[in-house]
Amino acid sequence: MKEVSQAHHFKYQVASRTGGEGLLVCFSCGVCTAGCPVAEVEGGFNPRRIIHQILLGEKEELLTSKYLWMCVGCYRCTAHCPQNVEFTNILKVLREIAIEEGYVSKEWKAIIEDLDRETQKLRRNCIDYLWEKKVTSFPEYLHLYADATKELPWMREGEPDGER
Repeated sequence: MKEVSQAHHFKYQVASRTGGEGLLVCFSCGVCTAGCPVAEVEGGFNPRRIIHQILLGEKEELLTSKYLWMCVGCYRCTAHCPQNVEFTNILKVLREIAIEEGYVSKEWKAIIEDLDRETQKLRRNCIDYLWEKKVTSFPEYLHLYADATKELPWMREGEPDGER
């Protein structure tokens, strides 16, 4: 009975916060996951599954997961949701709870926020470079990208050969 109470408490803890209000109207259609650019490149990131974990009360598993920090905040999930569930904001609530309850530090949040900013700068710089070099073919782009990123250790890890 205690487990049911904790599960019940967690979903209402999330739903009671600003940003989490729409949680309880989600009917798990999966549109959020289908349209998510992060889910497209990271199979472990699944907004629908995260909603289920909240509803089932899997608090510790969720608040200690790296997937909580993968969302880039594009709000595509929200734009496509037939119930207007703001999944991006629900993740922000989960992140706040993770910090408040000591699962991660405020420093981690600052790292992720900076990474998001730097990633956007990198994207901008890549577009500028490709535009200036007049790269118009996909194979040419792939070759330049592979050469430019081969020295970055995190770009090689987890990428099967030829997949991108």
